[in-house]
Amino acid sequence: MKSMLLITVSLLLSFSVWAETEVKNNKETTETTSTSVVERVKSIQLTGSVLDNKNKETLVGATLHVDGKKYYSDLDGNFRIPDIKPGRHQVEVVLISYQSAVVEIDTENQQEIKIYLHRN
Repeated sequence: MKSMLLITVSLLLSFSVWAETEVKNNKETTETTSTSVVERVKSIQLTGSVLDNKNKETLVGATLHVDGKKYYSDLDGNFRIPDIKPGRHQVEVVLISYQSAVVEIDTENQQEIKIYLHRN
């Protein structure tokens, strides 16, 4: 009788520990999945072009400063800023022979922008 009682208690304890572990693992999986989805939604890609204000030609090699990081316009005057957080940001654009420009953008409303620079 003692051995039957001991086996029953052992099984109950084992099942209790197993069930608690399963609940904890499911909770961690759910939290990880939720965090991953939220993190992916929290950043977007901003693209655009840097153009001459007068003749509307694209400008190569302009430097863009966003959130303490530097980006450059390519040979077609286009730029790509990956992983920017939604919201308002200031973009400073600098290019030799042009006046620097600071543009405020709202990434929730626009994900592709055109920035026009004036010649000195």
